[in-house]
Amino acid sequence: MSACDPEHQCRETERLAALSALIGWADRRERFAEERADLVAAAWRSGSRNVAELARLARVSRDTIYADLKARSIDTSARAQDPVSAETTPGAPLKAESVRPLAQLVDAVARPAYGRAPDDALAQVTASAGRALQTVADVLDPPADQGPGWTRNELMHGLADTGASITRAAQRELAASQDPDELAERTDYLHRSALHRGRDASAERADVVVALPTGESITVRLGRDQGWTTLSGDSPLLTGEIDGLDHLEVQHALTVLSRVITRKLDEAAFVEKRKDALPGGPAVRQRIIPSNED
Repeated sequence: MSACDPEHQCRETERLAALSALIGWADRRERFAEERADLVAAAWRSGSRNVAELARLARVSRDTIYADLKARSIDTSARAQDPVSAETTPGAPLKAESVRPLAQLVDAVARPAYGRAPDDALAQVTASAGRALQTVADVLDPPADQGPGWTRNELMHGLADTGASITRAAQRELAASQDPDELAERTDYLHRSALHRGRDASAERADVVVALPTGESITVRLGRDQGWTTLSGDSPLLTGEIDGLDHLEVQHALTVLSRVITRKLDEAAFVEKRKDALPGGPAVRQRIIPSNED
């Protein structure tokens, strides 16, 4: 069987993913007791004072719950005390050894999916999310044995690039799944919403001077007409129609420019912050989380 055979490649990808998952599990297992104690203590401090319930949810014995609480200096006899708010609950700093197993687990999920469908937007996003988590772990604890290029600043540049790749993949999926009218309607709403809040500028158009490989320069105007992106220029070299992906990327760029310009504006450019909702917006998304009584 050829090493380039697709079936062989698929099995090899699955093997690597399985090994990655096993490594992640082994790394996590070493810290499992510490993480469980932190979670048990957080649940107790938030007001969950039923040891039997905590034991059932964590799938451990009540003795283990008591031991975890004692390890976190919690007096279980003080069950009647008021819950501690999230603001006053002591937290722990982000640690590389906690983030790295998460990156490995995400990679184990993303690798086989990406191997089967490398053009799938969600597979790309998941794979990029795994890389982002790995980079975060490296930023927290830069590897000293990898040679040059592993400083915090260089790693942060890579993290920003990974975030940009997630944005591009999501935009490609949106462009493929929504028609121009829907995209234009949302863009128009976001533009009006920024102005409605009274604290943000919103770019309506931009003139960009573009240097070409031939040595020439052309001026391109990027704008918006009823929510849809417009593009015009002073050169016959500029051809083609704006599609959905073009629209999303241009509007994202204008949003970034708006954010930068807003930071440079005098207070006289703004009005008192509006609190009333702008009509005609998308439905508010809510996630319903069942309680223990459900």
